[in-house]
Amino acid sequence: MANRVFRLRPVSASTNTPDAGMGQAQYVPIPINGLADAGGVCADLSENIYVTDLEKHVIYKWRRGAPNSVIFAGAYGVSGMADGQGANARFNVPSSIACDRSGVLWVVDSGNSKIRRIDQNGNVFTVADTPGPVSPNVVIAADSADKLYVVDETP
Repeated sequence: MANRVFRLRPVSASTNTPDAGMGQAQYVPIPINGLADAGGVCADLSENIYVTDLEKHVIYKWRRGAPNSVIFAGAYGVSGMADGQGANARFNVPSSIACDRSGVLWVVDSGNSKIRRIDQNGNVFTVADTPGPVSPNVVIAADSADKLYVVDETP
């Protein structure tokens, strides 16, 4: 059960040494209040952090510099299947999440075997069924052309 999220201040990729003035790579905690079981994390171009919670069926949003996160979509502790805005949407074990270049979020809703789209206003739309049951270990990613890729275990 993962219940903490960190931002890594990495070493320089070109020299494999710490960046100037940073010392060794550091983990900086991101305050995600109420997080029970993190399934996935992504960051948009504005450096907002989004985290799925497998157990509480919500998507959290943390703005850079904010003291705490907010629930961006879903109702805390309530599972289900419903499109809608913010707390009116329902998820069942949202696992992996990806952010595309335009700020759209793509979520694998494992318990419902669906791919869900969330716009920057928190509107949740179901866009696809998965080809069968989906493991919470699934991974979704968006490339620079906003193409989506999903990796899942074979049942």
